Amino acid sequence: MKALEKISKIIPRPKSPSNLFTIYKQGYRVNEAFRTKHHVEIPIQAWMVQLLRRALGREPEDGLVEEAIRIVVSARAENAVAFPDSKPLLDKLSRQRTKLGIISNVSSHDVAVEILRKVGLLDYFETVVTSAFVGIRKPDPGIFLYALLQFNLQPRDAVIVGDSERHDVWGGTITGMKTVLVSKRPVTDSLANFCFSSLGEASATIASL
Repeated sequence: MKALEKISKIIPRPKSPSNLFTIYKQGYRVNEAFRTKHHVEIPIQAWMVQLLRRALGREPEDGLVEEAIRIVVSARAENAVAFPDSKPLLDKLSRQRTKLGIISNVSSHDVAVEILRKVGLLDYFETVVTSAFVGIRKPDPGIFLYALLQFNLQPRDAVIVGDSERHDVWGGTITGMKTVLVSKRPVTDSLANFCFSSLGEASATIASL
């Protein structure tokens, strides 16, 4: 909403933030259903062109699209916070010289990078693989295999740690990786090799894998 409020002030034909949000929700429902069903990403450029086209009633200028995307990226990162037990675990894994990477479903690669930078975790990771960059969304094994390729690793030699049974555990299992599910919600019948309620609780097991 903060991003849409700023965008509403720079478009040639002003719209209220609430009107922009209504347009956004309509597009989101269609786009989310499509990308979830087919495991493909719709990049932020497409989302933004769609939003501005409907708001303006015509094709938006390239400069307007770029500025609106910049606003969204900044807003998404602005209020990001890291779990308090994430840095101690990453420090431990770094001392062990464990190769670390990110696999994220996100429509903007810059959003993922800026969030990691904002919370002070970016430097821990050798690579950040996003669905926006590769065009494939978790749980499709393609995005996991692409990430493994960056490290020249086989699936059996890698561990995926995530908070989603569907995206992280299913995808990692299909790919042939060891899986660790970290979820504050009670989990039953998980396919994960290990389940924990926090990163702190999972720390010793992750470091030993």
